[in-house]
Parts: sequence; C-alpha cells; structure tokens
Amino acid sequence: MTVLCPKCHQPLDDEDDGPYICCAGAPMQWRCTGCGKVSEGFAFPYGRCPQCGGRLELRAEPAAAAGHEAAATAAVRTAFEIELGGRAFYQRAALDCDDAELRTLFGRFAVMEGEHMETLARRYHLDLPDPSPQFRLETAAVYAGTGEPPRDAAGLFKLAIGLEKRAVAFFSERAAHCAPDSAEHRLYAELAAEEREHVSILTTEFARWRDRMPGLFGAPAAGADAAHGAPLNAAQLLLAPHDGAKIAIECGDERLSYAELRDRVARAAAVWRARGLRPGDRVAVKLPDGLDWVVCWLGTIWAGGIAVGVNPRVPAPEWQYILEEAGFNVIVAETDADTPEPWRAHVIPLAEGRRAVAAAQPDAPAIVDPDTPAFWLHTSGTSGKPKAVVHAHRCVREVGRISAERMGIRPDDRLYASSKLFFAYPLTNLLLAGLRLGATLILDAQWPTPETVAATVVQRRPTVLFSVPSLYRALLHEGRARAVADAGVRVCVSAGEALPASLRQAWRDATGLPMIDGYGASEVLVLVLTAVDGDDALCVSPGTQAEPLDADAVAAGTPTRLLIRSPMQALGYLDRPAAQADSFRDGRFCPADLFLRTESGHWRFAGREDSMVKVKGRWVNLVDLEERLGAGLPGLREGAAVWVSDADGMGAVAYYYSAGAADVKALRAELDRRIAALPPYQRPSQLLPIDMLPRTPTGKLLRRKLLELYQGTA
Repeated sequence: MTVLCPKCHQPLDDEDDGPYICCAGAPMQWRCTGCGKVSEGFAFPYGRCPQCGGRLELRAEPAAAAGHEAAATAAVRTAFEIELGGRAFYQRAALDCDDAELRTLFGRFAVMEGEHMETLARRYHLDLPDPSPQFRLETAAVYAGTGEPPRDAAGLFKLAIGLEKRAVAFFSERAAHCAPDSAEHRLYAELAAEEREHVSILTTEFARWRDRMPGLFGAPAAGADAAHGAPLNAAQLLLAPHDGAKIAIECGDERLSYAELRDRVARAAAVWRARGLRPGDRVAVKLPDGLDWVVCWLGTIWAGGIAVGVNPRVPAPEWQYILEEAGFNVIVAETDADTPEPWRAHVIPLAEGRRAVAAAQPDAPAIVDPDTPAFWLHTSGTSGKPKAVVHAHRCVREVGRISAERMGIRPDDRLYASSKLFFAYPLTNLLLAGLRLGATLILDAQWPTPETVAATVVQRRPTVLFSVPSLYRALLHEGRARAVADAGVRVCVSAGEALPASLRQAWRDATGLPMIDGYGASEVLVLVLTAVDGDDALCVSPGTQAEPLDADAVAAGTPTRLLIRSPMQALGYLDRPAAQADSFRDGRFCPADLFLRTESGHWRFAGREDSMVKVKGRWVNLVDLEERLGAGLPGLREGAAVWVSDADGMGAVAYYYSAGAADVKALRAELDRRIAALPPYQRPSQLLPIDMLPRTPTGKLLRRKLLELYQGTA
C-alpha cells in the first residue's frame, strides 16, 4: 500500500529510509537586507535578492519548537538555493557567451541543474521554483568569492568551476555539523557528492575547450586545423599508399586486393550518400566478420559518417540499449528480424546492400578536420552497461607505429585475430594497423573456438596471431598449440585480459614461440603498454606516455591507476559526463585498472579496482591470488576468485574453477595444498566448480557475474 505524507498527502517513495522531509507550508516571504525589497518564494539563487543581490532574511521564522523540522527545511532550502543559482548562472552564461561551443555546454548544464531540482522537488514535496530571468552574474561572482563578474569566455568557465567547488565545500561543511543519522546530514552528503562530480565534469570540459577539441558528435572547434594538422579522411589514408595488386583481405575463398578494396569502399560511400547519409550520421555494421563488414565500415568513414561495429550475436536487451543510445541512421545486417521498431525501417539487409554497392559508381572521400568523429567502439561492459567511445579520423595517422616498432610487424606479414572486429583489440591491431602497414588480413566469419582458430591457422598460415589468454589456455589444454607453431606463426600477441606469467611460459614451452603481452583499451585503441621477451613487466609503448595517478601509492609499493597520454586517445564517451570526467583527465586517459611499478620502472597489471578487496582488514589482490592458485595446475582449464560476504559479514574469498571430469580429485587436492600455504586472510573459504567462467563477447572475465551467481546459490 502506498504511504502518503501526513502533511501534504503526496506519496512517500522511501518511507522505510529513515526520517523524511516535507517542505509544504514552509515560510515563503523574504526581505532583502540591502534594498528592502520583499519577495515571495521558497528559495532564490544562492539566497540572494533577485533585484540587487543582497542577503535575504525570512520575514516569518519557523516556530522554535519545531527544531528538527525547521533544520531539515532549512537544509532543503539551502540545497534549492545552490541548485537554483547554478541553473540561473548557466542560463545567463549561455546567453552572454559568444563562443558557440560554450553556449551549447552551458545550456546542457542548465538542463542538468534543472533535473537535479526536479529530483529535490519530488523528494521533498515542493513545487519546482521558477527560472530566474533577472539573475545577475555579479551574484554568482559574489557567491564564488571572485568579486568581479567574468569578462570573457574563459572567465565564465572558470567561474562555473569556482561555483561548483564552492558548493562542494558548503555542503561538506554543513554535513559535518549535522547529526550523522539525521535526514539533513544525508541530504548534504548526497549533494556534496553530486557537486564533486560536477567539478570533475567541468574541469574536463574546460580542458577540452581550452585545447580546442570538438564535441563528440563531430562539430570541429574553430582553429582546430592549426592545432591538429591538415584535413584528412581516415579510410582514404588507410587504403591509399599501398600497391594496388597486393592482397589486402582474405576470408574463406574470397580475396580483395588493395585496389579492389579501395574501389568497393568508394562505391559503398556512394550508396550511403544516395540514401541520404550526412556528415556525422551513424551507421551500424551488425555482420559477421568478412569482406562485407570491412567494406561497409570503411565506406561509412569514407562518406563522412560514423561507423559502429556491433556484435551480430548481441543479446536483445543490449541491442535495444545500443539502439536507444545511438540513434543509427543506417543499420547493415544479414536480416532485419532481430531489430525492433522503429529502427527496423533503417535496416539494409546484406543481400540488398551488396547489389547496391555493385551497381554504384565510386565516390570521392569526405575530407574533414582530423578531430571529426570517424567511428565508435563500445566498451566490454565489465563494470556495467557498455559505453560508446568516440574516435576521430586522426587516430589512423600513427596506428601502425607500435605494431611495427614493438611487435616487429612488416608489410609482408599475414595477420589473423581470433576475436571479432567489433572488439577494439582486433579492430585496431588487425584492421587499422594491418591496413596502415600494408599487410594482408585474414578474416573468419565463424565464431571463435579453439578448434576453429587452430583450423584457420593451419589452413591460412598467418605469420602473426592476435588472441586472448583464455583462448591460448584452451589451445594448450586441448593439445592444439603445437599446430599453431607448425603452421608458420612467428609472433603471438596476447591482450584483452591479464596474461598470467605461467600461461606465457607454458605457451613458450609447448610451441617455442614468444608471446607479446599487451595492455590496451577501447579509449586508446592500441596496446599502450607491451612486454616482449626480456621485459620484467609491461613497458610504455612507443609514442605513449604514462605516469601514476597516485605517486604516494607507488612510493608505498601499492597499486595505482595510470594517466596515459596517446595520439590514439578517443574524443571521449557518448553522453556519459560522469564517466568522461573520471576516465579523461586533462588530456589523458585514466583507466580503472590498477598497476604496480617494478624496480625497473615498468608496470605490472594488478587488476581492476574491483579486484583489490579487503579481507579481515588486509588487502587481497584477486589477480595475484588467481595466479598463485592456478599457475601450472594440471587439469585446470580456468579459475577466478571473487569477494563474497561470509557468515560473519566480514567478507571472504571464493574460488571458482573449471576442470575436466577426470582431473577433479587430483586438482582439488593440489588446490587444498596451495591454499594451506597461503596467509590465512588470503585463503579462499570455498572452492566452487563451474563449467565455464562468465565472460564478455570479447573474452573478458565478468567478475560481477560470479558474485551474482554466488548470491543466487548461497
């Protein structure tokens, strides 16, 4: 049954969440201590007079006997004053700013502040205050402590950051002076957290604006040419410089030379334009890997659109989410059957698309600013919903450098990746870097399994193999690793997830082949950290800079996040301002992964932030624990540790493992022995068999899914 507020009779959403606040009936009349004007309303921007900016005082104070209620109402009123002031500032700043980008940005932040006030109004039972058309920038300057109103666009931006910082300090101070279990303490703490997020967002946006970087949908900033180089087209740059007769792509029995690929891509661009594709429009390529995938994807970029590779096996709920987020203008798929309305009308079935491309005349590439968006990549979703990462045309300029200088890849190499092209790892290292270097690419429409990957290697004889640790482990376990070496592979590259040292050595022992370990991310495309034979850990790759986010953690020998600067860095995330502020900091990428610095100054992967857990007051690195338990363990296919809540509510580690039926008894005995040798706080409290570890389509471990599995069976 819905519970109603006894005061205003509105529904209570959180009736079980401690004391609530209702602002109905709060005093509304104010007198300015400066000009004497009497105003009526629940709150005014920053608690200041709308006429002169002077301090306001209530004409009717709350009754002294209503202590808690008066304090709580005052807390809500103060929150409204801050949010109302922020919205008024951004509305006025958008009107007064002569910079088109800042007008758009300030307008967006005005909407955001309005959304926050709607939440407050709904939560505390109050009509939403009206906008403040008479608000003066001088009022904001007084509140921020700068004294004078801003005189230019940069000043407006700095004042906006100052206002948000002032709000953080104010709410934090108020929270510190409230009883920890009070409703007003909870309100102030929540608002302080929101304002900290605003500071991060604004600081990141200011850095982007200052460096003249464009927005994420493709409008280049004024003057960007001088800062970021001459106009170009990424697809043209990838395909133009090579011998036209050389084979560019093989897939099954089909082959395309570089000249044929250029021609077909230019024809695909003509098809998109004939169907109304405009610069910045998005095209989803929802196909199995193959020649059609490459032609559609590069053709979109050639035409000036934004190419987005989509997993052809994407689950229906995730596909719905991507559709609602992206708003594709065109979707290329084998069929429209699994695309819901209203997007189904945008689907071009593959057979129809092939006929159109064959009948079209080649079109010239769209030459654009280097920072114009060219394609999106979706993150793997290990920490929640996948994010769309927006990459610019400029990224192809140096996309082959690390491949050539660190991996030794040459134009005469034949490249093959077990993972699919919608994943950043093969898209970058196989397609983009391979084409940039003029190599031959081997594609496979089949979904990868140890059997199909080994068969493709034997049949197509690549010289460079890109794969992930879980598949390398499976090739070893099924006795197929030796066939890879015998087929002529000379370089194996591992990325996509952490490579255990024991697996790397086992691969070398079984095949005689070196394995290059790489760390990359959708946000920077290339493997920005790499380890070759002789390296004690991951080294910073050519053209990349990396430094610790927390220098004190490095000095203490504990893990830290990194700040990575790369010419391959994305423009940012699509419509994810909070994630943007956390991951993109002052022109650098800051992944959520953790690293330990070695004595030689290199970096050893220490897992994601969710892999560092506390058990009995001590930190446990789940990645290290998994390596200690599973290294060289006969019969173990794969294993993963997860933090779970124990009977005492203190937390413990559970270890999931996958093994063959004949190996279970011996494997359990060896696991018990290894666990007994660990410090008590590191010992898993439970060993849990599992058929297969949950992973993303790109092969990354979904540790949170293990926790959900545990909670469902506990």
